[in-house]
Amino acid sequence: MEQQTLQADATSQILVESVEGDLRVAGWERTEIMAKTTGDNLDIEVDGPNYSISCDDDLILYIPRQASLNVRNVEGDASLQALKGEIKLGTLSGDLSLNDVQTSEIEFASSDVTLRNIGNTNLEVVNGDLNLQKGRGDCSVVTVNGDASLRDVEGNINLDVVNGDLYLRNVRGEVDANVNADAALNLKPLPDLEYRISANGDLLLHLPEDANAELHLAASDWESLSVDFPGVSLEEESPTQKITLGDGSAKIYLTAGGDLMLTSKSESWNSKAEFGVGMSDEFGIPPIPPIPPIPPIPPIPPFLHDLSGLNDRINIKVQKALEKAQLRTDGLSRRAEERVEAAMRRAEAKGRAAEVRARRGHARHVSGRINIGGTEIFNFSTDKKPAGSVSDEERLTILRMLQEKKISAADAERLLSALEGQGE
Repeated sequence: MEQQTLQADATSQILVESVEGDLRVAGWERTEIMAKTTGDNLDIEVDGPNYSISCDDDLILYIPRQASLNVRNVEGDASLQALKGEIKLGTLSGDLSLNDVQTSEIEFASSDVTLRNIGNTNLEVVNGDLNLQKGRGDCSVVTVNGDASLRDVEGNINLDVVNGDLYLRNVRGEVDANVNADAALNLKPLPDLEYRISANGDLLLHLPEDANAELHLAASDWESLSVDFPGVSLEEESPTQKITLGDGSAKIYLTAGGDLMLTSKSESWNSKAEFGVGMSDEFGIPPIPPIPPIPPIPPIPPFLHDLSGLNDRINIKVQKALEKAQLRTDGLSRRAEERVEAAMRRAEAKGRAAEVRARRGHARHVSGRINIGGTEIFNFSTDKKPAGSVSDEERLTILRMLQEKKISAADAERLLSALEGQGE
């Protein structure tokens, strides 16, 4: 036994090359393909959106509902369900059942074909019986070598050859069928539609009493014709008859090699339409195994149970750290401002003291340069101004440099001291 799961989506194209046992396929909403075989070999090749699958025994396949499926060969039975993409089936050696399938093309079915709740369907050869119930689209078949039963079909029906019996009931589209055995029809003809049925055996048609149809009946001889319908009479000795019911808006053409009977009575219908398949409303469709559940999410480890609380605690700590950093920054700013203000006060005091000394006549000739960090800040000489005198422009320059943090408070004090003490 082997199982594989692959990522896929609605655009995927899945090719089943060969299945040596039975094939069961179901569509699901997951974006993946799950393949499981009871055999020893499950071969899956992937080329972009294309998947090729083969196995040596039974195959169970789950695919996205909208994906396209092409099955080339199945040695056993095949069952497909809940598929909305295009379906193509090649050679099927066993029975085939389709349920809730949008569109399908079937090349060769060696045994019986059962269709339920399907869209448009094209079949080449059905070697067994064909049973269709609840068709949402057209149904076209080239050859049915067994019996054919079609009920509750919304679209048109085209049966080139039915080698067994034909049973039709509640068809709301046009009908064109050729039957080599008997045919039983229960129709409610719709305006402007045509119904053409030819049977080599007996042909029985049931219509409601209020039907609106123009009927063209052809039997092998006069005695083979039987019409049990209110207000209808036949031309004597004629194997062909034209009958108009209501406004005659629908056209019905019936040809029988045996007996041809038209009736509006359910009793006559039920007593005679007992041949062929499809009289029962129940027929079997093999169930597909339960869809495997999505793997559960692993439980959260105990140390992560209070993850939301941990996040809250982290956020609180970060906020406190930011507040502390802001307070520290505010404190440094205040201390820096206080130092600048103190330096300015000291500088002003020294300036006033220097002015007093200058007035007392302590002027001396001094020249020199003041450098800070290798940069010449002042070049002065007492020949230009009295000793100990600091001009307002020089004082403002020093204070501005201090305020712009180009020099420290200590540097400002040394500059002011140097300028004020030029003569000392």
